[in-house]
This record gives sequence, structure tokens and C-alpha cells, in this order.
Amino acid sequence: MVFACFFAGSSLLLFAFIYWRATVFETNRIDALITEDARTLANEDQDAILALINTHVTGDFHRVGYAALFAPDGHRIAGNLEEAPPDLPVDGKVHVVRATRTDLPAMGAIDVRLAALRIPNGNILVIGRNGQYMVILREVVVHALTMGAIPAMGLALAAGVFLAWRTQQRLKAVHRAAERIMSGHLQERLPIPGTGPQDELDRLSILFNGILDETERLMGEIKATGDEIAHDLRTPLTRVRARLERTQKGDMAPEETRETVGKAIGGLDQALAIITALLRIRELENSKRRLGFATMDPAEVILLLEELYQPVAEAKDIAFTVTVSPVPPLFADRDLLMEAVGNLVDNALKFTPPGGRVSLTLTPREGDGATVIRVADSGPGIAPHERDLVFSRFYRSDRTRHLEGTGLGLSLVAAIARLHGLSPRIGDNAPGCVVELVAEEAAKTLGPASATI
Repeated sequence: MVFACFFAGSSLLLFAFIYWRATVFETNRIDALITEDARTLANEDQDAILALINTHVTGDFHRVGYAALFAPDGHRIAGNLEEAPPDLPVDGKVHVVRATRTDLPAMGAIDVRLAALRIPNGNILVIGRNGQYMVILREVVVHALTMGAIPAMGLALAAGVFLAWRTQQRLKAVHRAAERIMSGHLQERLPIPGTGPQDELDRLSILFNGILDETERLMGEIKATGDEIAHDLRTPLTRVRARLERTQKGDMAPEETRETVGKAIGGLDQALAIITALLRIRELENSKRRLGFATMDPAEVILLLEELYQPVAEAKDIAFTVTVSPVPPLFADRDLLMEAVGNLVDNALKFTPPGGRVSLTLTPREGDGATVIRVADSGPGIAPHERDLVFSRFYRSDRTRHLEGTGLGLSLVAAIARLHGLSPRIGDNAPGCVVELVAEEAAKTLGPASATI
């Protein structure tokens, strides 16, 4: 109904404009004819004027025309006007005055459009038409517009009803899907028509479906993380409990008691390390952590890591090489970036046997110049089917399960990489493993007000 009323109002404005323009056009046209007729007659002699007035009057079957000739004193010489209107200026222009026809005395005085001008012999010529043609024009225009408005209003009302019904059906489908989602069916999605161009409701549904996808993913991660935490904490806590029970019996030597307590503390430290790493990942997944970002040169981080890990590599008899090439600055948190790359270097040194090699490289990628941070080693490597799994929380390869660790190191790296817009990739170093952090978009998203570190 609102749609139909709005359309009706717009149509009325359009019709009023059409009627106004038609009336103005017809009025100007009639005034031009009256003026032209008056000037043409004024140029004729007296006899010709009288003959033309007579023809003009007798040939007017619709009784709408006025023509008369008056003497200077106002006496009517010829024509169908009883008298010259006293308020009609003799200037050759059209004016609206009241006048009475001689052949229609019963009609009385009515508003007439008249033009008066003086001919050379001093007489006054009056030519005009009454307003009946305007009444007829108004009736014709109003009738035409009315006949057009009725079906137009019907179509507008039908269109409004159809659009309202269509929107209601779609909103009902969205409402039903939302109710199912609220009842716990997180796999449910808002319906999106598969045909036709997308409208605002489609785009809104797509946006909310993306939110639901992310929510379902996060809920799945929370459930999986809870299960993994319970599994990974059970072992160290069980060992701590067993050792403390043995200590509680009091049948152990002092040295053995200290050793047991030390191992129990180590087990608790391992459990605390798992919890701390999980909280760290949770913190990094919060986008507010980006508030501390600034423009920086990644080469500074690489050189600091070289100083930090070179002694560790020498102690393990591992050749550690660092290569730095000029690259664009990054919009990043230096401490976080150092933590992520340091984690990769630490893993590479941990899994590389003595006599092996580890390399840390900062270089632009060929083709598009994207910054690449690459850590390569000559260790056991990662099988192709495990390369997407190692970034999951608590995942540990069978090859490295015997080594100390929580399985959260690469998860932490992935969280930092996502925060910085970096793409982590794993490849084969034949032998060994290659891990790359590729800043494909990071160089394009520098903060406008960031300060260079």
C-alpha cells in the first residue's frame, strides 16, 4: 500500500505537470492567434474589416469567437459584442475581461480573452475567444489522465503486493533457518536463491553464512582443543600424581625423593607450558593485537635471530647460515615476528642431527617481489600428507613424537602469520624441510600512521 500510495503521489505530480503544460501551451497558442487575427484585420480597409467580421461571426458554429468594430465614442459598428469593455486596454495585447455577446444575451457577461487595437480611421477593432475551449481541454486531459491512472494504480498495487509477498516468503525462510541455528544446528545456513542477480538480502545472507562458517569452525576448534588438552594434560598430570604418591609413602632415600619431586615439577611445568601456549595462541587470534603494529625492516629480526641461535647451532655441531636481501618494509609487531621465525629456527635446530645444516633466508620472491622468510634444514622432514596438519594444535608427527614438546609451536607460528597476513608454506628440502612465511599482501597494507622501527 505504501508503494502504491507513493506511486500515486508521483503520478499525480506528473499528471498535474502535464495538465499545466498543456493549458499553458493552448493558452499561448490561442493568444497568438487572437493577436495575429487582430493585426491582420487592422491592416485592411473599413469595408474589408466589416466583411471579415461578418464572416468571422456567422461562421462560428460553436459560438466561441468574438469580433466587433466600435467607433471612437464606443458605438458598435459591427460584430457580436454589445459594447467595448471599458477595462480593455487598446494595446493590441490579449487581456481577460468580462463581455456579453449580442447573439447570446441569456449567457450574460463571461470572462473572455480579448485584444483591442485602433485602426487608421480611429475605430477600435476587438477580436477574442471565450474560455469554453479551456473547459473542454481540461475535461479531455483529466479524462485521459484518469483512464491512464486507474490501470497504473492497479499495476502499482499488484507490484507492491508481489514484492511484499516475495520479501515475506524469503524472510520466513531466513527466520526458519535462524530458528534451527539457534536450536543448535550450527551446520544450517541462511537460504540464498541460486538464480538471478543477487540483491541486498542475498548479500546479507552470504555475509551471515560466512559468519556462521567461521563460528562453526571456531566451535569445532574449541571442541577439538578441549579434547586435545584433556589428552595431553592427562599424561604429565598422571605421572606427577604417581611420583607424588611414591614420595608420600616415605620409603625413598632423600636423593631419590628430590629426583622424584624434580620430575613432578617438570611434569607440572610441561602442563603449564601447554596452558600458556594455548592462551598465547588465543591472544594472537584477537585482532586487537594489531594495535601494536608499526612499519619495520624484517632484516633486523633476521639478524637478531642469527646472533641468538648461532651459539646454539655451534653447540649442536650444526651449520647455521643466514642470508639477507633487500625487501620492502613490513607492517608488523617485531616481537611477534621474531617469536614466529625463532620458533621455526628452533624447530629446525631441534630436529636436525649433528653435522647437518640449517639456513635462514630473507629474500624477495621472483615475479612479484613479495617478501619471503625461509627456514630450511636437513632433518627428517615432514611427509606431504602431514604438511597441512602440523599447524593444528597438539599435532605431532610419528617421527618426532619421542622428542620433548607440546605440539603447539607451529600452531603459534600459524596464529602469528595469520595476524600479519603471512602465508605459511611447507616444502621438501631433499633431505629435510623448508618452511616459508610469504608476505604477499603485507607490503601493500602498511599503516598510514605507522612509525618505522
